[in-house]
Amino acid sequence: MRRLLRYTTALSAALALSLLSAGAAVADGSRHQVTNGDSLWSIADLYDVTVDELVKLNGIEYPDLILPGDVIQLPDKAAPPAPAMIEYKVQEGDTLSHIAVRFDVSVQELAAANGITDVQLIIPGRVLKVPAVAAPQEPDGQAVRHPPNDPQIEKMFDELAAAEGLDPGLLKALAWLESGWQQHVVSPAGAVGYMQVTPVTVQWLEQSVFGVPLNEDVSSYDNVKMGARYLRILKDATGDDDKALASYYQGYGTTSSGVMYEETKHYVELVRAVKQRYWSG
Repeated sequence: MRRLLRYTTALSAALALSLLSAGAAVADGSRHQVTNGDSLWSIADLYDVTVDELVKLNGIEYPDLILPGDVIQLPDKAAPPAPAMIEYKVQEGDTLSHIAVRFDVSVQELAAANGITDVQLIIPGRVLKVPAVAAPQEPDGQAVRHPPNDPQIEKMFDELAAAEGLDPGLLKALAWLESGWQQHVVSPAGAVGYMQVTPVTVQWLEQSVFGVPLNEDVSSYDNVKMGARYLRILKDATGDDDKALASYYQGYGTTSSGVMYEETKHYVELVRAVKQRYWSG
């Protein structure tokens, strides 16, 4: 169960299922727009309603699968919360746009929260209020706040999936669930990048499959190339997409022995659901 250690990390980064963000209420107060860090459980707690109420009211088939941009209808009794705020002290060399990217908010939101009229002028040492955030994001990371919409990254996935004879939508969905297409993500087990390939798998692929070292820790292309090849190997070994996904998550040895953990079944369902949502064609 070597990959079960990063189950929560993968889902949190890719689908924003369980970080501690307060989210954002839609203007009329009867709906909640899902933002980075939201889960159905955190939304229910935020508005003092039950998950069951939200599931029934919104016809949600997969309670674990809510994505940034989704709008959740709230029961009449739910009251909108006040926006969450944290404080950030401006450092030498900071710009407002750099801080906005770091915390995954817009420059306009940041300026409005602090009464800033000249976005080009911020002074080191000033303490800024940062709205509705869970944690700072690395500036070079692929944002999870919005649905996948990057033609260059899509092209990379299409190319590498074609090279391995894989369904490009399945590869994209797997990477989106694993990391939210963020190269800087590192799990507690040391899995890195877009495809969250573990160190043991990296070593095996470099030594026994590619025959050369790859830069999977810094290069998104090498990272996806490695993950695509590994998924191809697992598909050849199992003869089935779902079993390949299961092996990617819980390990080939466990899958080949006929064991399929409930967490693994859920993981495969989520990958399929993400593919259906964004790449159904």
